[in-house]
Amino acid sequence: MAPLTFSAAADRIRSALAARPPRRVEVPEFARAAVLVPVLSRPEGPTLLFTRRTEALRRHRGEISFPGGRIEPGEVPRQAALREAAEEIGLGAERVELLGELDERPTVSSYVVTPVVGLVERPPERFGHDRGEVHEVFEVPLPRLLEAGMPRGEWWDTRRLPPDLPARRLDDLADVEIDRTTGRYRVWFYDVAPDRVIWGLTARVLKELLDRAMG
Repeated sequence: MAPLTFSAAADRIRSALAARPPRRVEVPEFARAAVLVPVLSRPEGPTLLFTRRTEALRRHRGEISFPGGRIEPGEVPRQAALREAAEEIGLGAERVELLGELDERPTVSSYVVTPVVGLVERPPERFGHDRGEVHEVFEVPLPRLLEAGMPRGEWWDTRRLPPDLPARRLDDLADVEIDRTTGRYRVWFYDVAPDRVIWGLTARVLKELLDRAMG
């Protein structure tokens, strides 16, 4: 099988996003946020960029995520995703070709997140990062994320959900595959390295992108 090139991956992602509009979610009690899903061109082939959050943050400390954050008043998701990427890792908006948005996702931390997919054909050799929020920036080759056994799923008891999550909002979280018969919900994991496990919301966004574009 021929290696997957950046151009081929870009074409497949572009077609997948154009095939249908993103699912929109309205949860009035939840804040709005956006993340940028950056697909980079490297000499060895396409990669996806991730950040690891610092241990100093109040929520999700040490977890792996895409660059992103809360949508500010007057912003649309694409603007927020680009702004956050510039602030967190120094990725200028002029380097990013936005392709579209994936399905909006309510989270157990009471946000509705809009994932915005962008191509970076000429990325910098290295990325800086805001040390107050980001511990490290790293990339994973796209073929690695498509290997057999990726991702793996675990069923967790719903008692592990935040206790202040309104019970009626479980319906809004249906895309986390809640099994009400057993009281469990499925969590996905991409074990890309012993010390780098992508899980939670980031894994769900990643899985949707890969299922739709590379499946």
